[in-house]
Amino acid sequence: MFITVKWNRFMMIGMLAVVLSGVCFGILFGRSIAVSVPQESVQVAVIMYHGLLDDSEKQNQYVIDPRYFEEDLQYLCDNGYHTIFASELISHFEKGTPLPEKPVLLTFDDGYYNNYTLAYPLLKKYHCKAVIAPIGYAADEAERDTPQNPAYSQCTWKQLREMAESGFVEIQNHTYNLHHIDNGRNGAKNNPGENLSDYRKMLTDDLTMFNSRMYEEIGQYPEVIVFPFGSRSPETLKIVKEMHFKAAFDCEEKLNTFSCADDLFYIHRFLRPNYLSSKEFFENKVDIDSISSQTI
Repeated sequence: MFITVKWNRFMMIGMLAVVLSGVCFGILFGRSIAVSVPQESVQVAVIMYHGLLDDSEKQNQYVIDPRYFEEDLQYLCDNGYHTIFASELISHFEKGTPLPEKPVLLTFDDGYYNNYTLAYPLLKKYHCKAVIAPIGYAADEAERDTPQNPAYSQCTWKQLREMAESGFVEIQNHTYNLHHIDNGRNGAKNNPGENLSDYRKMLTDDLTMFNSRMYEEIGQYPEVIVFPFGSRSPETLKIVKEMHFKAAFDCEEKLNTFSCADDLFYIHRFLRPNYLSSKEFFENKVDIDSISSQTI
């Protein structure tokens, strides 16, 4: 018995030394150590929006009637779902921070001005959260777009900051200027046969530019990369992980089941169309009823 107890003590001391050495290493080299906290699987539905407009002639696959968005928020509230930020999902796996029951993530790509004029007031009205991922270059250019038009303008950094400070909106990285398909480039994805070092520099420079502008204007760095068009490759993911992003959104339409922090680099999203009621969309397309209460 004495030998067993003594051995266990030595084991505990050894394990403590390993943990402390890791923490000291992080302090000495100025880098935080992310610890993935084991959790039970978490199911999360993630919904992808782009623009909202009242004009039916301008509504399409990516621009929906604001009444559908309000109906979506009402549906979620009435049925016990809770909107969360991407940072809350990250914190759950890194720190064990509890998630609410039946969590749902709402996302807006591109940072359109109508997100500010139409979506933001509804988020405040229903006390719901959303992630907005603007294009950095477009936010810079929006300063010159006066007066702004909800049909085509982008949000300014000032408007993005106002939303972020409200507690109802979280801003994440949609690249600084890679939201296009030209010269063989498909969003942030590398070209076939492209020199890896050249691609690494291009992508790193672009994402760093967005991060710097966001910190200058909003006072925060993004933790998430939202890939334009969902385009990515194994090389893309390696680079964004090296840059200390903690999650990535794509455009694959399926429910998410997360078991560990690394799963957050494959966050799938359902595109919200303009022709379905909230009940039809959430229950038939998303199958949101399959999301059970989370184990905390």
